[in-house]
Amino acid sequence: MANIGPDQVEAEARALLKEAIERSGWYPILSRAERDKRIERDVDRYWHVMAQDAAQRLLDHFEACSRVACHRAGRAQDVGSGASLGPSGRG
Repeated sequence: MANIGPDQVEAEARALLKEAIERSGWYPILSRAERDKRIERDVDRYWHVMAQDAAQRLLDHFEACSRVACHRAGRAQDVGSGASLGPSGRG
C-alpha cells in the first residue's frame, strides 16, 4: 500500500489547481504580475477542492512506478539467472 502524506496531497492539489486556472484564461485583463498574484490567492483558498483528484493521481503514479520497478526487477532476475537465454546461451 502506498504511503502518501497530506503534504504530498496538498502540493499536488495546489499544482493541479494552478495548472487548471492558468489554462482557463481567468483574469485576462490583469497584468501578468497581478494575474499571478490572483491565481496564487485562489490556489491558497481553494486547493482543497482538488485534494481527492490529487490523492488519486499520486496513488496512480505510485502504482505505475511500482509496476515498472517490479517489471524491471523481474527482467534483471531473468538476465541474472540465464532464464531468457536459449540453448545456445544467446537471447
